[in-house]
Amino acid sequence: MATSSTQLPRPVRILEGQAASERAAKALGRYYDELAERLEGGFRPELLDSVPGADVTPPRGDFILVTELGTAAVLGCGGVRLRADSGDTAELQRIWLVPDLRGQGLGRFLLRALENRARALGARRVVLSLNSSLNEAMTLCTSAGYQPVEPFEENPYVDVFLGKDL
Repeated sequence: MATSSTQLPRPVRILEGQAASERAAKALGRYYDELAERLEGGFRPELLDSVPGADVTPPRGDFILVTELGTAAVLGCGGVRLRADSGDTAELQRIWLVPDLRGQGLGRFLLRALENRARALGARRVVLSLNSSLNEAMTLCTSAGYQPVEPFEENPYVDVFLGKDL
């Protein structure tokens, strides 16, 4: 567990090892509901792995929750996994933050926490994929130094591939 030392809208903590938790499932459900509303043509999670699996659990990955300190409120989530095709590259997945907290520094905090977990797993590079209609995510990632990379997966909802050296 880590608490925030940066200026955030509220005190938060990071909970690691949450892939199989009920709170992670609920957070992912909220994320998928938002994607269904925002993506042109909707979103069908059954076309993808709808819950984090063994690839986002130690020793090859992790799934974290950002929670409000002193409450059970989940404010965001995200996964990291070492890519099987590259021992020193980790993929960030399912990064989500409560919509009304975006633009206040919490997304950057979550992204840094995921990058730190990638480092702890031995990664020297991170990649992620997203849909270009998710403007907040695009802005966050590009401002954090992510650059376009070659596509590394087939996903009907993804049209942007980004990477960054750690």
